[in-house]
Amino acid sequence: MTTASTTPRVAIVTGGADGFGAAICDRFSQEGWKVLILDLNQQKGEEKTRQDGNLRYMFGDVASRATWEQALQSVQAEFGRVDLVVNNAGITGNPTPTHLKDIAEYEKTFRVNVLPIFLSTQVIAPAMMEQGNGAFVNITSTGCTRPRPGFAFYNSSKAAVSVATKTMALEYAPKIRFNCVAPAVGQTSMLQASIGQGADSQERLRKIEESLPMRRVTQPSDIANAVWYLGTDQSSFVTGTTLEVDGGRGV
Repeated sequence: MTTASTTPRVAIVTGGADGFGAAICDRFSQEGWKVLILDLNQQKGEEKTRQDGNLRYMFGDVASRATWEQALQSVQAEFGRVDLVVNNAGITGNPTPTHLKDIAEYEKTFRVNVLPIFLSTQVIAPAMMEQGNGAFVNITSTGCTRPRPGFAFYNSSKAAVSVATKTMALEYAPKIRFNCVAPAVGQTSMLQASIGQGADSQERLRKIEESLPMRRVTQPSDIANAVWYLGTDQSSFVTGTTLEVDGGRGV
Protein backbone atom coordinates (compact mmCIF):
# COMPACT_ATOMS: atom_id res chain seq x y z
CA MET A 1 0.00 0.00 0.00
CA THR A 2 1.41 3.37 -1.00
CA THR A 3 1.89 5.80 1.86
CA ALA A 4 -0.62 8.61 1.48
CA SER A 5 0.91 12.06 1.28
CA THR A 6 0.36 15.32 -0.53
CA THR A 7 4.03 15.30 -1.49
CA PRO A 8 6.15 12.25 -2.32
CA ARG A 9 8.10 10.55 0.42
CA VAL A 10 11.86 10.63 -0.11
CA ALA A 11 14.58 8.11 0.73
CA ILE A 12 18.37 8.15 0.46
CA VAL A 13 19.85 4.66 -0.08
CA THR A 14 23.58 3.97 0.00
CA GLY A 15 24.94 1.18 -2.18
CA GLY A 16 21.68 1.33 -4.11
CA ALA A 17 23.07 0.48 -7.53
CA ASP A 18 23.35 -3.26 -6.96
CA GLY A 19 22.43 -6.16 -4.67
CA PHE A 20 20.32 -5.54 -1.59
CA GLY A 21 20.44 -1.78 -2.18
CA ALA A 22 19.04 -2.01 -5.70
CA ALA A 23 16.13 -4.14 -4.46
CA ILE A 24 15.45 -1.63 -1.68
CA CYS A 25 15.33 1.21 -4.23
CA ASP A 26 12.97 -0.76 -6.46
CA ARG A 27 10.65 -1.58 -3.55
CA PHE A 28 10.28 2.04 -2.49
CA SER A 29 9.93 3.28 -6.05
CA GLN A 30 7.10 0.81 -6.65
CA GLU A 31 5.31 2.42 -3.72
CA GLY A 32 5.68 5.89 -5.23
CA TRP A 33 8.65 7.12 -3.22
CA LYS A 34 11.45 9.20 -4.69
CA VAL A 35 14.85 7.64 -4.03
CA LEU A 36 18.35 9.08 -4.21
CA ILE A 37 20.98 6.39 -4.79
CA LEU A 38 24.43 7.06 -3.33
CA ASP A 39 26.96 4.70 -4.88
CA LEU A 40 30.47 4.61 -6.31
CA ASN A 41 29.28 2.40 -9.17
CA GLN A 42 28.36 5.15 -11.60
CA GLN A 43 27.54 2.86 -14.52
CA LYS A 44 24.97 0.79 -12.61
CA GLY A 45 23.63 3.81 -10.74
CA GLU A 46 22.94 5.79 -13.88
CA GLU A 47 21.49 2.72 -15.58
CA LYS A 48 18.92 2.33 -12.79
CA THR A 49 17.85 5.97 -13.06
CA ARG A 50 17.32 5.59 -16.82
CA GLN A 51 15.00 2.68 -16.13
CA ASP A 52 12.97 4.31 -13.35
CA GLY A 53 11.81 7.91 -13.16
CA ASN A 54 11.46 7.78 -9.35
CA LEU A 55 15.17 7.19 -8.91
CA ARG A 56 18.00 9.72 -8.82
CA TYR A 57 21.70 8.89 -8.75
CA MET A 58 24.61 10.66 -7.09
CA PHE A 59 28.21 9.55 -7.22
CA GLY A 60 29.80 9.88 -3.82
CA ASP A 61 31.85 8.35 -1.03
CA VAL A 62 29.45 7.72 1.87
CA ALA A 63 32.38 7.95 4.29
CA SER A 64 32.71 11.65 3.35
CA ARG A 65 30.67 14.31 5.12
CA ALA A 66 30.62 16.36 1.90
CA THR A 67 28.73 13.54 0.15
CA TRP A 68 25.99 13.60 2.78
CA GLU A 69 25.75 17.37 2.70
CA GLN A 70 25.39 17.28 -1.08
CA ALA A 71 22.79 14.50 -0.86
CA LEU A 72 20.70 16.50 1.62
CA GLN A 73 20.91 19.62 -0.52
CA SER A 74 19.89 17.61 -3.59
CA VAL A 75 16.73 16.05 -2.13
CA GLN A 76 15.67 19.23 -0.35
CA ALA A 77 16.09 21.27 -3.52
CA GLU A 78 14.05 18.84 -5.63
CA PHE A 79 11.56 17.40 -3.15
CA GLY A 80 11.70 19.65 -0.09
CA ARG A 81 12.26 16.87 2.45
CA VAL A 82 13.95 13.58 3.38
CA ASP A 83 11.96 10.87 5.14
CA LEU A 84 14.33 7.92 5.27
CA VAL A 85 18.02 7.06 5.17
CA VAL A 86 19.03 3.47 4.43
CA ASN A 87 22.69 2.83 5.22
CA ASN A 88 23.18 -0.28 3.10
CA ALA A 89 26.69 0.13 1.63
CA GLY A 90 29.31 -2.09 3.22
CA ILE A 91 32.29 -4.38 2.70
CA THR A 92 33.34 -7.71 4.22
CA GLY A 93 37.06 -7.98 3.52
CA ASN A 94 39.02 -11.20 3.06
CA PRO A 95 38.39 -14.21 5.33
CA THR A 96 41.70 -14.40 7.17
CA PRO A 97 42.72 -14.83 10.83
CA THR A 98 43.21 -11.61 12.74
CA HIS A 99 47.01 -11.89 13.00
CA LEU A 100 47.20 -11.97 9.18
CA LYS A 101 44.92 -8.97 8.61
CA ASP A 102 46.38 -5.92 6.95
CA ILE A 103 45.91 -2.72 8.97
CA ALA A 104 44.65 -0.95 5.85
CA GLU A 105 41.86 -3.52 5.48
CA TYR A 106 40.92 -3.12 9.14
CA GLU A 107 40.73 0.67 8.79
CA LYS A 108 38.77 0.49 5.53
CA THR A 109 36.23 -1.90 7.04
CA PHE A 110 35.33 0.53 9.83
CA ARG A 111 35.50 3.53 7.50
CA VAL A 112 32.97 2.02 5.07
CA ASN A 113 30.75 0.11 7.52
CA VAL A 114 30.59 2.43 10.54
CA LEU A 115 31.59 5.99 9.67
CA PRO A 116 28.60 6.59 7.31
CA ILE A 117 26.22 5.83 10.20
CA PHE A 118 27.80 8.67 12.15
CA LEU A 119 28.01 11.10 9.23
CA SER A 120 24.50 10.48 7.90
CA THR A 121 23.03 11.08 11.34
CA GLN A 122 25.03 14.26 11.88
CA VAL A 123 23.93 15.71 8.55
CA ILE A 124 20.41 14.33 8.02
CA ALA A 125 18.98 14.07 11.55
CA PRO A 126 18.77 17.86 12.09
CA ALA A 127 16.71 18.20 8.89
CA MET A 128 14.38 15.41 10.01
CA MET A 129 13.95 16.99 13.44
CA GLU A 130 13.08 20.29 11.81
CA GLN A 131 10.40 18.68 9.62
CA GLY A 132 9.14 16.71 12.62
CA ASN A 133 9.80 13.08 11.66
CA GLY A 134 12.04 10.63 9.83
CA ALA A 135 13.63 7.20 10.01
CA PHE A 136 16.98 5.49 9.59
CA VAL A 137 17.38 1.82 8.67
CA ASN A 138 20.94 0.55 8.96
CA ILE A 139 21.99 -2.78 7.47
CA THR A 140 23.97 -4.82 9.97
CA SER A 141 24.66 -8.58 9.88
CA THR A 142 23.97 -11.84 11.68
CA GLY A 143 27.75 -11.85 12.09
CA CYS A 144 27.13 -9.73 15.19
CA THR A 145 25.51 -12.61 17.05
CA ARG A 146 26.75 -15.63 15.06
CA PRO A 147 30.28 -14.59 14.07
CA ARG A 148 32.21 -16.51 11.44
CA PRO A 149 35.96 -17.09 11.75
CA GLY A 150 38.14 -14.96 9.53
CA PHE A 151 35.82 -11.96 9.77
CA ALA A 152 36.51 -10.70 13.30
CA PHE A 153 36.56 -7.04 12.39
CA TYR A 154 33.79 -7.18 9.80
CA ASN A 155 31.65 -8.78 12.52
CA SER A 156 32.71 -6.19 15.08
CA SER A 157 32.08 -3.31 12.66
CA LYS A 158 28.52 -4.54 12.17
CA ALA A 159 28.12 -4.92 15.94
CA ALA A 160 29.11 -1.26 16.21
CA VAL A 161 26.34 -0.41 13.72
CA SER A 162 23.79 -2.30 15.81
CA VAL A 163 24.76 -0.70 19.12
CA ALA A 164 24.98 2.79 17.64
CA THR A 165 21.55 2.34 16.09
CA LYS A 166 19.98 1.29 19.41
CA THR A 167 21.60 4.23 21.19
CA MET A 168 20.50 6.78 18.62
CA ALA A 169 16.96 5.38 18.80
CA LEU A 170 16.97 6.66 22.39
CA GLU A 171 18.67 9.94 21.54
CA TYR A 172 16.27 10.96 18.78
CA ALA A 173 12.90 9.57 19.89
CA PRO A 174 10.12 10.41 19.40
CA LYS A 175 10.77 12.32 16.17
CA ILE A 176 13.23 9.97 14.44
CA ARG A 177 13.21 6.17 14.50
CA PHE A 178 16.40 4.11 14.16
CA ASN A 179 16.33 0.38 13.33
CA CYS A 180 18.53 -2.31 11.81
CA VAL A 181 18.05 -5.18 9.41
CA ALA A 182 20.41 -8.14 9.82
CA PRO A 183 20.70 -10.38 6.74
CA ALA A 184 22.42 -13.72 6.52
CA VAL A 185 24.61 -14.33 3.47
CA GLY A 186 22.72 -13.04 0.44
CA GLN A 187 22.30 -13.64 -3.27
CA THR A 188 24.48 -10.72 -4.35
CA SER A 189 27.64 -10.04 -6.32
CA MET A 190 29.52 -10.21 -3.01
CA LEU A 191 28.43 -13.83 -2.57
CA GLN A 192 29.34 -14.65 -6.15
CA ALA A 193 32.80 -13.21 -5.62
CA SER A 194 33.28 -15.33 -2.50
CA ILE A 195 32.21 -18.67 -4.06
CA GLY A 196 33.93 -18.01 -7.39
CA GLN A 197 32.99 -18.99 -10.91
CA GLY A 198 34.71 -22.37 -11.21
CA ALA A 199 33.38 -25.90 -11.23
CA ASP A 200 33.25 -26.00 -7.42
CA SER A 201 31.20 -22.81 -7.02
CA GLN A 202 27.83 -24.59 -6.97
CA GLU A 203 29.07 -27.01 -4.33
CA ARG A 204 30.21 -24.08 -2.19
CA LEU A 205 26.80 -22.47 -2.62
CA ARG A 206 25.06 -25.73 -1.66
CA LYS A 207 27.06 -25.93 1.58
CA ILE A 208 26.12 -22.35 2.44
CA GLU A 209 22.44 -23.07 1.78
CA GLU A 210 22.55 -26.21 3.92
CA SER A 211 23.95 -24.19 6.82
CA LEU A 212 20.71 -22.16 6.95
CA PRO A 213 17.53 -23.69 8.44
CA MET A 214 15.44 -22.36 5.53
CA ARG A 215 17.89 -24.00 3.10
CA ARG A 216 18.42 -20.94 0.93
CA VAL A 217 20.41 -17.72 1.04
CA THR A 218 18.86 -14.32 1.63
CA GLN A 219 17.26 -12.84 -1.48
CA PRO A 220 17.48 -9.08 -2.14
CA SER A 221 13.67 -8.92 -2.04
CA ASP A 222 13.74 -10.33 1.52
CA ILE A 223 15.79 -7.35 2.67
CA ALA A 224 13.82 -4.85 0.61
CA ASN A 225 10.56 -5.97 2.25
CA ALA A 226 12.08 -5.74 5.72
CA VAL A 227 13.40 -2.23 5.05
CA TRP A 228 10.00 -1.22 3.67
CA TYR A 229 8.38 -2.25 6.94
CA LEU A 230 10.92 -0.51 9.19
CA GLY A 231 11.24 2.58 7.00
CA THR A 232 7.54 3.41 6.73
CA ASP A 233 4.60 4.21 8.97
CA GLN A 234 3.77 0.49 9.14
CA SER A 235 6.36 0.32 11.94
CA SER A 236 5.59 3.68 13.56
CA PHE A 237 5.95 2.23 17.09
CA VAL A 238 9.15 0.29 16.35
CA THR A 239 12.53 1.84 17.15
CA GLY A 240 15.86 0.55 18.44
CA THR A 241 15.33 -2.97 17.13
CA THR A 242 17.26 -5.33 14.84
CA LEU A 243 15.12 -7.38 12.49
CA GLU A 244 16.94 -10.61 11.60
CA VAL A 245 16.21 -11.70 8.03
CA ASP A 246 18.43 -14.74 8.08
CA GLY A 247 16.41 -17.89 7.41
CA GLY A 248 16.81 -18.93 11.04
CA ARG A 249 20.61 -18.76 11.16
CA GLY A 250 20.56 -16.76 14.38
CA VAL A 251 18.34 -19.21 16.28
